[in-house]
Amino acid sequence: MTVRHAVLSFGALLVLGLGVYLLVEVRAQPGPVETAATGAVRSAPAAARMDEPERAARPAAPVPVTPPAVHSVAAPPSPPPVSAPPAGTSAQDDSIPLAGPKLDAAMDEANRAYDRGDYDEAKTIASRLLTRLPSNVRMLRIMVSASCVDGDAATAQASYAKLPPADQAQMRIRCARFGVSFPGP
Repeated sequence: MTVRHAVLSFGALLVLGLGVYLLVEVRAQPGPVETAATGAVRSAPAAARMDEPERAARPAAPVPVTPPAVHSVAAPPSPPPVSAPPAGTSAQDDSIPLAGPKLDAAMDEANRAYDRGDYDEAKTIASRLLTRLPSNVRMLRIMVSASCVDGDAATAQASYAKLPPADQAQMRIRCARFGVSFPGP
């Protein structure tokens, strides 16, 4: 056995040992309640159960963990009174409380529509959510981006004004690619 073989064997044993150590450590630590990957897996069954009535005796669910890159705002304590549903929505949509997994599923649906290039659908979903949660940064960003791609500067400006300054800076750069500019620094 040469020195080369001895060093390679030692290195292989070291890598194997570190792999076993990491496996044991990962299994020993408790996992988060909900991650982005499990949220995506749960979104399909959650959408299928949207027609189920809410049970009053249901215990309080734990607060879901959102990834740090996602900008979402908690639902207001009570929904604003609605005299008539906006065009394109049904009364059933307004009766569903948007919080937790249902809110995440609806926002994921808007993101998927935007990613597919279906900007009208993305804006429709985002505007429906913004009527109930007007300060939801994630949906405001979708409205601004989709409006800029469509060339709708008025709609983009209306949503842009509601964004925090850091998001406004990002949207200003993104929309400049599509020929839409916003006033400001």
